[in-house]
Amino acid sequence: MVLEIGSISHKTLLSPTFQAFCPVLRWAILRFTAARINEALELRIKDVYKDAVRKIPLDEVVFRQETRKGKDKHHTVPICSELRVRLKDYTPSTNPEDYLFPGLDGRLSYEGALVYLKKSARKVGLDNKKIVTHCGRRSCITELSRKGTDLRTIQAVSGHASIANLQRYIELDPDRTKNALEKIFS
Repeated sequence: MVLEIGSISHKTLLSPTFQAFCPVLRWAILRFTAARINEALELRIKDVYKDAVRKIPLDEVVFRQETRKGKDKHHTVPICSELRVRLKDYTPSTNPEDYLFPGLDGRLSYEGALVYLKKSARKVGLDNKKIVTHCGRRSCITELSRKGTDLRTIQAVSGHASIANLQRYIELDPDRTKNALEKIFS
């Protein structure tokens, strides 16, 4: 069975075809850090790169306090190997204060990011699917859960203030539920 994230399969979101069309680094930040789109769009070069000229990433992405939804402190997420590859492939501005995802007047807007995402989805045949900017966040959280990561660790990655809010993001996998019961009663 292919796990569904909303109405989009996890397999589709990870497919090379989808990732080839979707702005790669923006999608990777969402997918591999469980970031909210506005947190990702507010990232500056200094929040991700140790040395932007030589494309050397930090060990973790720093989501600053002022960029986080209702939070009073910054949040960091380790940079996994998949994200590190995408960061090395990206050519950022050399000014550490510049936005990682620039737009015409500062940073790329939410609307601009959504347009790019929807356009990427259409190119791979997802016209009738519900694709939103939160798909990367939900996909990351659900995949961590599927792989057996404990809720407290997932909470540390996603930055959720409460486990209750976090659990709303986790898509249930009917096969996993069935297998859990089979382990107990067989």
